Amino acid sequence: MDAAVIADTDVIIDFFSGREPFASRIMDLADKGVLALTAVTVFELYAGVTGSRRLKQIDDLVSLLPVYPLERIDAAIAAQIYSDLKNTGLLIGHQDILIAAICMSHDFPLMTRNIEHFSRIKRLKLYTL
Repeated sequence: MDAAVIADTDVIIDFFSGREPFASRIMDLADKGVLALTAVTVFELYAGVTGSRRLKQIDDLVSLLPVYPLERIDAAIAAQIYSDLKNTGLLIGHQDILIAAICMSHDFPLMTRNIEHFSRIKRLKLYTL
């Protein structure tokens, strides 16, 4: 697998809904072959699915993009992120922590609209438009 940017769940939903500016950017990066997902994002997409049209969109996208799994090193990084955030009283959701850890272990930036939460994680690179 080879990617340069990991897309968070929120920007993939924007892509499916045609919401700009992320819809165009997702398409552009996917066309260039530099966009990927995490297994956690795939879980979030399927968990929130309503309707066969959206299910097909998810199936089609997942079949085209690399999907990075949660490996042991990612779990260790996630545990450290969790501890750091808990100690500062700025804890975020577990899925977001796992997504961030996968990005960090592969040294990929994360494209997200959720800057408020993800910016709390030191050393996580965020992809900006």
